[in-house]
Amino acid sequence: MMATANFESETAQALTAGGQGGLAIYSLAARHQLTPGTENLGTVRAISAETGKTEWLYEQRAGTMSLAATGGGLIFGGDSNGRFRAHDHDTGEILWEVNLGSSVSGYPITFAVDGKQYVAVNTGSGQVNLTPELRPSRGTNVYVFALP
Repeated sequence: MMATANFESETAQALTAGGQGGLAIYSLAARHQLTPGTENLGTVRAISAETGKTEWLYEQRAGTMSLAATGGGLIFGGDSNGRFRAHDHDTGEILWEVNLGSSVSGYPITFAVDGKQYVAVNTGSGQVNLTPELRPSRGTNVYVFALP
């Protein structure tokens, strides 16, 4: 049984002291880039808390944003390209996916009303764009989905 899941971005950052721009107080300029040797920016990795072993791995070109795990065996998460999906907690299989059109920038939450379960998430500008071929809108919205 999986006890934890985490998300990662395959990014590197080059910092230059005394550079122009950036935070003047620190005299640092940062340049974000993909980690050399990788093409995918986003990763969801399920790690067993008992063994420390990776149980499953999901990689994608778009950067992974925030995740939320449920007691019902689902992991909800979105990406910088506007995809919001539900993974199976044990296998990583994508059980459901929708394109929201804008970066999924907030943490998904789940809640119940009168015994009905819902998941909500917001969109908007999310992160530095290291995948220029992906061009989601910058629209800010809140989406709420009822679970079956």
